[in-house]
Amino acid sequence: MVYYLPGYGDSGMIGFNLPDSMDRLVNDGKVNEMIIVVVNGTNKLGGSFYANSPVTGNWEDFIAQDVVGYVDGHFRTLAQAESRGITGHSMGGFGALNIAMHRPDVFGAVYSMSPGLFDENGLTESQMFESERLIQSFIKFEEKLSALPLEEAGTKMLPSPQEFALFYGFAFAPNPDRHPPYFDYPFTEVDGKLVRNDEIWKKWESGFGVIADEVILYKVNVLTLTGIVVDYGEYDEYNWIPKGCIYFGEQLTAAGIPVEVEAYSGSHQSVLGEAFEITCFRFFGVLKFE
Repeated sequence: MVYYLPGYGDSGMIGFNLPDSMDRLVNDGKVNEMIIVVVNGTNKLGGSFYANSPVTGNWEDFIAQDVVGYVDGHFRTLAQAESRGITGHSMGGFGALNIAMHRPDVFGAVYSMSPGLFDENGLTESQMFESERLIQSFIKFEEKLSALPLEEAGTKMLPSPQEFALFYGFAFAPNPDRHPPYFDYPFTEVDGKLVRNDEIWKKWESGFGVIADEVILYKVNVLTLTGIVVDYGEYDEYNWIPKGCIYFGEQLTAAGIPVEVEAYSGSHQSVLGEAFEITCFRFFGVLKFE
């Protein structure tokens, strides 16, 4: 069986309709019969990034323990890691890799689609910090929140792309003891100039950049996985994603961990439906997941 983690702002499988699309693949003999579980990673505070956080909740634990436990208790499953795969797109692609790395006792293989991954410069190049104007606008947003009553400040949101930074901060730089937005932001403005706090910046880097850093730490875990695949679109509008995927593959290869990193002609979401049909579920089907 396969668990799917949708991307930021998504609640389902783009370009792939359940159960019709899967029934067609099974009936045509293209994939083995399998159970698909879609886990919506959206919460009241936006995207969860499927990470454990004292602000948004322990999403990694929720998936690996609560969701898997519920599914095994209510459906016809083989309750073992060898019979479970995990996949996801974008934010969910990161979540799939992160959870598989931490919990090989629960998931036996991972297929990550256009995952949020940083190389050495990924955070700087991301939509969260790509310009001083964006950073300054977020600082002004924080200043406005600090002047509001607590109950009102906690309901305020930002338009994209600042909104993405808001939810990313909840997940990876949480500080529940602060006034909203309940996380530490790496920049302040002093005398009209932006000042970066390097300690906080490292927290933000360790979000989408943490997997490559943890390759050695979790090498024993990763080597127990039956397969690891990362794919990405060559023309992804988020330029840091292809770079991050390539970097991730290089890190695993250097550590002696088998990984497939595949590029396709497409953007961030353009051929997701085809990817599910042609590569993702066939990957798990070959492994005979049920």
